[in-house]
Amino acid sequence: MAYTRVPISPNQQLGPGLYEAELVVSGDIRRATRTDLQRVLSAKFGQAVEVVDWGRSGGNYVLQFRVKQTQAQVQTDDLYQPAAFFVPIIITVAAIAGAIYYAYRFVVEIKSAFALVSQPARDTAVGGVGVGMAGLGLGAALFGLYLLARR
Repeated sequence: MAYTRVPISPNQQLGPGLYEAELVVSGDIRRATRTDLQRVLSAKFGQAVEVVDWGRSGGNYVLQFRVKQTQAQVQTDDLYQPAAFFVPIIITVAAIAGAIYYAYRFVVEIKSAFALVSQPARDTAVGGVGVGMAGLGLGAALFGLYLLARR
């Protein structure tokens, strides 16, 4: 396999690919582990780096490494699309608002219908309708959450 040697600046962003670097290092690089070298290179270049091989060639050290493609460079069709969340949110908000309005109108109608009934019986009926409408609103909210979770 042939390598093209290109000068690399320490601040340069590297694209995905295989690189070979000739290093002037003080100390013995043979004691370095693959993990140590990968950590140093990743910190230096700010990208995911996989060390392929390293060793001594003549008076210098040679390091072969591969820059991996990061998530920012990956292009997929499953990117986050906020517009897809608006429809279930709008349906949920409309269902809750509709349930609350319907409960209000229903309570007003029930109150007027029970005007001739004694006060304790009216309070029981209105309370029961309120609990039922709250359950309907909760059901609408859960349906909206189901639509969001299904995405």
